[in-house]
Amino acid sequence: MFFSLSKLVGHLILPVTLVLIMLSAAPLIRWLGLRRLARFLGTVGGLALLVMLFTPLDDWLLSPLEGRFPQMERQAVIDGDFAGIIVLGGAEDGRLTRAHGQPAIGSGGERFTEAAILSRLRPDLPVVFTGGSGFYSDPEASGGPVAEALLLDLGVPADRLLIESRSRDTWENATFTRALVGDVVSRPWILITSAYHMPRSYGVFTTDGWNIRAYPVDYNALGPIWGWNDYRFVDRLWQIHMATREWLGLLAYRLSGRLEHIFPAPVDRRSSE
Repeated sequence: MFFSLSKLVGHLILPVTLVLIMLSAAPLIRWLGLRRLARFLGTVGGLALLVMLFTPLDDWLLSPLEGRFPQMERQAVIDGDFAGIIVLGGAEDGRLTRAHGQPAIGSGGERFTEAAILSRLRPDLPVVFTGGSGFYSDPEASGGPVAEALLLDLGVPADRLLIESRSRDTWENATFTRALVGDVVSRPWILITSAYHMPRSYGVFTTDGWNIRAYPVDYNALGPIWGWNDYRFVDRLWQIHMATREWLGLLAYRLSGRLEHIFPAPVDRRSSE
């Protein structure tokens, strides 16, 4: 139910989607004779689009998310006492993989490449991928088989690779993976996901009782850029869409009790034990 609502309702209320709907609907509404409403939608939508395209709104939204957790050095992974490595799904595309017969990944491919590197540096640790289908209309397009093929191709040994392919949101990532690995408390697990998604992921896993160390990857923020400045507008709109979706996800997860705090931060378990 939570997954369905997030897909059907969540995307419709995102600013980029709303602006595009307003600008598309304005001519039709004007044709129907509702000129005042058409003028209002066109003006608000146009001004909002200008703000999105020519101000650093993307950076203002993304930077707090990506900067919430510090980068973890590979040397810390080599030296630390860890239980294993968890890779969150989302970068893989089950539909494209099924259509073309080769593992397809998009934004966030660093989740897989960094997991493979860490696996080589720590050959004693299991690598766990967790992620099912993120497509509401195609629940069979699971990310699990895609991730398995890709991680094996990247050199992760089959006997150290565990795949959880039923989860369809971050909460299910945590709960289904807990059932797969058992002990999630004694030693910390390294959690790999995109930097903008790390606050919600870390918060969900720790709320579920996991002992987690954050390993953020896939950074997108470049710092404030005003105007054109050799910046592609489509990238700016995508990053605004991605960041606002994440902020709304934090709010929704907090209201539903899946997060203890609306904006989770790193917890030093060693100092609290």
